[in-house]
Formats: sequence, structure tokens, C-alpha cells
Amino acid sequence: MAPASARRAWLAVATWAAFQLVLTSLPGPALPPVPGHWDWVAHFGMYFVLAGLLTRAAARSRWQPKKLWLVWLALVVMAALDEQHQRLIPGRDAELGDWIMDSTGAAAGLALTTLAMRTRLATWLQ
Repeated sequence: MAPASARRAWLAVATWAAFQLVLTSLPGPALPPVPGHWDWVAHFGMYFVLAGLLTRAAARSRWQPKKLWLVWLALVVMAALDEQHQRLIPGRDAELGDWIMDSTGAAAGLALTTLAMRTRLATWLQ
């Protein structure tokens, strides 16, 4: 059985993923209007946080850090599926730019959380 800290970390991942799924399932008219490409900030941020939580959970579960590229690849696939899922939601669509920002946010979240966990912040992140 996984230690309690690992279970809590995976619970945080599942909670954030569920939150993301709810947000991406909202119909277009239910969302506030966003000028230009400001929605890209939201896409970047959502996957940045998810990747950070995944990095933390993987560390708590003693995954090998060199295998985190597989986590990024899974997030890239998840982002593509998420974009396709949005095509089924009234008033929403799939956009390449959104997927690029999702993927970039995931890469940044993985990288920065990995670096942070090697510093004094690691005690706070645990």
C-alpha cells in the first residue's frame, strides 16, 4: 500500500483532473467572454497545475524522475482528447492553439515542479 502522502498527492491529481473535466464540459454560453487569446493563459495554467500535481504525486510514489517525459506525453494526449471532447459541447470547439498551450503548460509544470522539488521548496511541496 502506498504511503499516506502518496495517496493524498494522487487524490489532489484526481480532484484537479475532475475540476478540469467539469470546466471543459461547460457549454460555451456559460463561459465569460475572453478577448483575443487570453483563454490560452487558462489552458496553460490548467495543464501547468495538473503537471505539477502529477510530478509531486510521482515523486511521492518514488517514480524515477527520468520517466517524467512519459507523464508529459500522457498529458499531451489527454490535452488532444480534451480538445476533441470540447467539439461535442455546444458553443465549444477544438483549437490547435489551445492544445499547444495545454502541452506547453504541461511541460513547464513538469520542469518547474521538478526543479522546485530539488530545493527547499521540496519540504513545502511534500
